[in-house]
Amino acid sequence: MLQQWPDTFENVPMEHTDNNTMARDADDVLDLEALAQAEHLRFLLKLSPIIFLANLSAGATLMAGLWSAVSTGALITWFVALVLLNGFRWIKGRQFAAEPWDRKHVEPIERLFLLGTALSGCVWGIAGLVFYVPDQPAHSTFLALVLIAMAAAATAALSIHRFAYPLFFVPAVVPLTACLIVDGETAQVALGLAIPLYFTLLFVLSRQIYAFSHQSIISGLQRERHALADHLTGIANRRAFEEFLKEEWHRGLRTRRSLALVLADVDDFKHYNDTYGHSVGDDVLKSVASLFQQSAHRGTDLAARIGGEEFAIILPETDLEGGLAFARNLRETCEAYARDTANRWEFPTLSLGVCSTIPDAASDEFSLFKHADAALYRAKADGKNCVKSCAAGYFGERALLPSSE
Repeated sequence: MLQQWPDTFENVPMEHTDNNTMARDADDVLDLEALAQAEHLRFLLKLSPIIFLANLSAGATLMAGLWSAVSTGALITWFVALVLLNGFRWIKGRQFAAEPWDRKHVEPIERLFLLGTALSGCVWGIAGLVFYVPDQPAHSTFLALVLIAMAAAATAALSIHRFAYPLFFVPAVVPLTACLIVDGETAQVALGLAIPLYFTLLFVLSRQIYAFSHQSIISGLQRERHALADHLTGIANRRAFEEFLKEEWHRGLRTRRSLALVLADVDDFKHYNDTYGHSVGDDVLKSVASLFQQSAHRGTDLAARIGGEEFAIILPETDLEGGLAFARNLRETCEAYARDTANRWEFPTLSLGVCSTIPDAASDEFSLFKHADAALYRAKADGKNCVKSCAAGYFGERALLPSSE
């Protein structure tokens, strides 16, 4: 068995209390912030080719303008270092941008990107320090203009991230600024004193660009989340369920790990609507959804309401034994609440169907759903409030019949 499930689900809320709602809202805010930061990073990585070409063209311009004024060996060495560093950033940026990310991958990718950004700034800072020629104002001014233009152009791209822009422009312009001020010439000193003010204004602008882009990303994520959430219960809806099941199926094809699906139906739901009214029926669905959401405690699990009184949980990397253990615990928890509830209505029981398989290219995720649904149908036909399973070692031409618990 790939996944061990607890014997019971403790502290499962029966209703959406204010405290639970506040805690869930706080978690949602943190989750949105994390997703937004990942989107910022992905957008920047997609700009890697443009960033590479900008560094290449600015570096070539600097070489051409300083060729006769400084050591050609040092100039060529510097340019090669610039190309290699930013070429590596381009390759890794394209690679990371094209791959699917798990949340645990965002932080190391972000660290690598910020390190590359800071190193690129340092390479430009070295140019400002090594290639500054005090006794040739024309060449020194040209060097200053190229560096200032490069750092200013970075405002548009790097401002998408919280820290990227200052990590680039500070090491890029501080050495040059120091050289200009130490030079002693009036024009050079004036230029050196103007640079900090100029980049302070650019930094303020970069923060405004970041704030605007961040709010736009958050708004987009909220719209997407609302489109994927069930309006009554707040958990994932049918569309989110189908998209996630498809993603996990394809991930299982790559990893050759089991994928389990648990389908559940609220027993005698019509009774609640007919006896207590639709408002109580809604409360029942919210309570069951709350139980399902609490039970899907791994970050890779997904609980969803897929229609009427039917719910589902997708359990990646879980075999049939693990899926059955999960479903039995869920059913027993519902039974316990049905006996102990303080509400004027009994907590409902559930009929559950379980299926697990190792995804195969010869089939698809709909086969997994079909067989889990067949197991659920048998659970309903066999008296409800029970768990039935479909022992799907593979999906092929042979029919797979649901088996008992």
